[in-house]
Amino acid sequence: MIAAAMGWIGTVGSIGAYLMLTRGDLHPASLRYAAINFVSGLLCAVASATYGAWPSVAANLVWSVVAAQSGVTEVLRRRALATPGSDHPAPTPLGFTPEVTALPDAA
Repeated sequence: MIAAAMGWIGTVGSIGAYLMLTRGDLHPASLRYAAINFVSGLLCAVASATYGAWPSVAANLVWSVVAAQSGVTEVLRRRALATPGSDHPAPTPLGFTPEVTALPDAA
């Protein structure tokens, strides 16, 4: 019963994070988005391990590792921005250009 609840909470968390991302409520490089995905992946991995669904465990652990990497990258980016006189440009997430806020209309 507890494992099933953990799995459902993790699933709802992952889907909810994606929904908030597509609606523009979360930014793909935000710490909140990374944290939700990290915790959701762990919850799903633990629930899957309880049922012996090892491919699902592996996929969810990879999901959590990717989310953790995203969070660490964002923390390092913020630290670089906050460091006065830094000679190094702040890293940006892959392909993300902060000044782009909307996609052009398709003609």
